[in-house]
Amino acid sequence: MSVVDDVKERIDIVDLIGQTVPLKKAGRNYKGLCPFHAEKTPSFVVFPDGHYHCFGCSESGDVFTFLIKTQNLDFSEALRELAQRAGVPLVAREAAQRQDQERDRLFEITAAAAQYWHNLLLNADAARPARAYLEQRGVSAATIEAFQLGYALDSWDALGHYLASRGYPTAEVEAAGLIIAREQGPGHYDRFRGRLMFAIRDARGQTIGFGARTLQGDEHPKYLNSPETRLFKKGTNLYGLDRARQAIRRTDQAIVVEGYMDVIIAHQYGFQNVVASLGTALTEQQIRQLKRLTRNLGLALDADAAGQLATRRGLEVARQVFDRRAVPVPTARGLVRYESQLDADIRILTLPAGLDPDEVIRAEPAHWERLVQQAQPVIDYVLAGISTQHDLTTPRGKSDAVNELAPLIREIADRVQQAHYVQRLGRLLTIDTRAIWDVVRQTRQPVPSARAPAAVRTNESHLEAYVLALILEQPDLLWQSDVRAEDFQDSACHQIFDALDEHMRDHEALDREALRQELDPSLHESLNRLESILTQAPPTSSPELLASLRVTLLRLRRRNILAENTQLQSMLTDAPADEQRHLQELTKRLSERLKQIDKALAASKTS
Repeated sequence: MSVVDDVKERIDIVDLIGQTVPLKKAGRNYKGLCPFHAEKTPSFVVFPDGHYHCFGCSESGDVFTFLIKTQNLDFSEALRELAQRAGVPLVAREAAQRQDQERDRLFEITAAAAQYWHNLLLNADAARPARAYLEQRGVSAATIEAFQLGYALDSWDALGHYLASRGYPTAEVEAAGLIIAREQGPGHYDRFRGRLMFAIRDARGQTIGFGARTLQGDEHPKYLNSPETRLFKKGTNLYGLDRARQAIRRTDQAIVVEGYMDVIIAHQYGFQNVVASLGTALTEQQIRQLKRLTRNLGLALDADAAGQLATRRGLEVARQVFDRRAVPVPTARGLVRYESQLDADIRILTLPAGLDPDEVIRAEPAHWERLVQQAQPVIDYVLAGISTQHDLTTPRGKSDAVNELAPLIREIADRVQQAHYVQRLGRLLTIDTRAIWDVVRQTRQPVPSARAPAAVRTNESHLEAYVLALILEQPDLLWQSDVRAEDFQDSACHQIFDALDEHMRDHEALDREALRQELDPSLHESLNRLESILTQAPPTSSPELLASLRVTLLRLRRRNILAENTQLQSMLTDAPADEQRHLQELTKRLSERLKQIDKALAASKTS
């Protein structure tokens, strides 16, 4: 049980509201004049099961909602007051707040280090080699400023002394990954020395870590990254994403490169939908960040053997992470079978031998544009390199090649294109295409029932959570539906929806970490549960998710109307004659709304 649920269970709502609103017992419930609108006849009802509802202005909620609205509190303040009243300790919440404060402190330190190194690059005599290197690589002054490039002095403790002078404790600077404790003797030394510094930022533009390039030709490693810290996870972040998000959404495509300089030069020349994988093979977490912005992905990794291996690994990860859609396929018997196909377009940019993306762009920007436009589909890329991956002179090599290509062929929606690639593979392997077709058909994955029917099976008590889970899965659904705050009776769901709605109005895309920081820590557990609801569900396309949301929303509103009607019926039993007519009119209105919802639900089943 969460702390929010614990508080609600221990607070007597009648006692709480009765301290503000004079209440009179009306049967099993309590009535009073509504505190949210002016009225002479009481229409505000408090139900001992833990909620209230006004049949005049439709205000409703629980103990949290009441305190927030009547005393102008935020959720944190309401939780603190109610927890104190209920005798519920907030130790976990206070610990979470301390962790948030410590995290904010690390952000301050990394931002201070980035600015310190940036100033050195611009002004220090010792940074002349770094400035010369950037000039040689064609980096403009405006780009140096935009990406906050910097230079770390070739000194054992220059950064440590600077941050200490700013009042940052050594333990915090070490936790930010900027200094290292000496193995022998006391003291610390700077992690980065005599290197060109690249500030790595999260999607919100906050500095979380650094990449550092040596300026000495024989020094190893050539690139050095921040260690894993509370802020920086190498396999989670993408370099340049903070500056690329808008362009990725505008162009509906993300291009992934390997190096810092590739991103910097691409942006400088106007190709702002480019990000880098921080020198690692693409990870699931990185792909998930891009998936929220686009379903069109281009990989422009190095053409050498290591780059090709990284490309193939990135392809496999991307194919696992991106959604799949159910596609109807006619059978020989005239029936329809549904197959699962990748709901993404992943392409490979083939770079000229020996050239990095930044070199291609600086030499001829139009050449880069052509490479993007002519990027190969995944299957063409894999097919072109299949002979280097397998020994096609042996039966085992041919079998491995077919098993690798078959899933990719299966994911092609167009049957003519499928046949084209089967024939190409057959010619390459010098085998009968019927054997290839057999493997392609064997690798077909049956499509489990989509998420839309899952909404119909959802337990009534979980409808609010399911609606929120769908919006968290695809935030654009918020604008495509008419979900409203009043649809949520549960205070935790209500608060998370309000925060999500405000977050989406302030940001161009959902930043889950930012949303989490905007929520009261006591709601983090509820958010975790919401995020996990759809993880085990089968993959579903955007239209199916929208249909699922609309159906679930109708059911949610139907549930709320039935609950309100039940409340009215119980009040009718005990109401005096002069109030019964008013309550009967409210019941009639509810019945009309219920008919409209039932009609919409019936239509959704036949569509």
